[in-house]
Amino acid sequence: MLIHRLLAMPALLLALAVTGCGGGGEEDSSSFQSQSVSDTGTAQGNSSSQSTSLTPTWDLSAADPSEVGLSSADVQAILDHVFSDEAAQSAVLVKDGYVIGERHSPGADKTTLGTSWSVAKSFYAMAVGIAIDEGWLEGLDQPASEILTEWADTNLAAVTIRQILEMRAGLAANSSIFFEEDQTGFALRAPKIRAEGERFVYSNSTSQLIEPLLRRATGLDAHSYLREKLLTPIGIDINLVGMWFDRSGVNPLTYMGLDLTPLDMARFGLMVARGGEWDGTQIVSSAFVQDSLRPSSAHYGLHWWILNDAFFAEPTPVDIVAALGLDGQKIYVWPEQDIVLVFLTQYEHSANQGFTLSDLNFPNTCTARNSCPGAVGGEVPTFDQRDLIDLLHNLVE
Repeated sequence: MLIHRLLAMPALLLALAVTGCGGGGEEDSSSFQSQSVSDTGTAQGNSSSQSTSLTPTWDLSAADPSEVGLSSADVQAILDHVFSDEAAQSAVLVKDGYVIGERHSPGADKTTLGTSWSVAKSFYAMAVGIAIDEGWLEGLDQPASEILTEWADTNLAAVTIRQILEMRAGLAANSSIFFEEDQTGFALRAPKIRAEGERFVYSNSTSQLIEPLLRRATGLDAHSYLREKLLTPIGIDINLVGMWFDRSGVNPLTYMGLDLTPLDMARFGLMVARGGEWDGTQIVSSAFVQDSLRPSSAHYGLHWWILNDAFFAEPTPVDIVAALGLDGQKIYVWPEQDIVLVFLTQYEHSANQGFTLSDLNFPNTCTARNSCPGAVGGEVPTFDQRDLIDLLHNLVE
């Protein structure tokens, strides 16, 4: 596997006893809730595919797989596969806007918040597309230095917004940004170490540049802009969303830090699968979505991973795109088949703690992964993504 942990940082967080970073995810998989439809749905349908009887929808209501022409057995195979990950919290599979399969760990359900880690990058990149649509930004090929004026008259002056979203701005790979107080300032000061556009290098500092781009261009901070222009229009209750700030408590994080339910993550995936539309309203232009899901380097678009032959270093039956985050947070999107799959790792955080990063307050998925500093024993592995591609391909064959 080429990518196991997409938000690289030193040992994840700090060695703090209060995080409870002992083992996690040890429940017997037989105890997980498992159904072919949601927990309010009907009984399973036939194990073989039948003719589609439902027209596509937007409401993420429950349906039997057979009602959208798919096999319950194939849906169960996908859920079984992803829940081979003992740190799993939730998985939701959507076809044609219907939830045709979901599974949750004990104590969790479709209303339980998970956290995004780097999945947030894909959300905020779409917000950049909206700002372009609205005319706040001139376009992908606009020099970012026209907004990030600290870059004017420096070797970063020619870096474009496109190159930032492509991870080809020339900044260093992963850094200590997670531990910085002012993370926007840190990103703006990050040195350029190679020519812009030269090659893809995954960088959290590069993604944090979306924060000042949106704030300075639109007049709204990144969280407010995302809530107003994307989350609310696709039916997400913003009162139930956690949005993280850096350690200063001032700067919204745009490289990580959205707490959402699996169904709300599925809403975002469905909007992307349908070319930026939501129930008759174009949230972000289809042209921007198409650019986002097209590889600009071997296996990366505009803050989206392209799970193709280059990603896996072996032939794959179909290219699926994904938003991927630390410790196994995932949104898979297959636009051609109108399919979305969300997977979240067990998450420990109380909203009463607030959403400002500190040594004591952070999105804790490391307990379930057994990857916190000081953890004894090996890290809980996630499922094989390459095998998942085959299972998704089998679903529609």
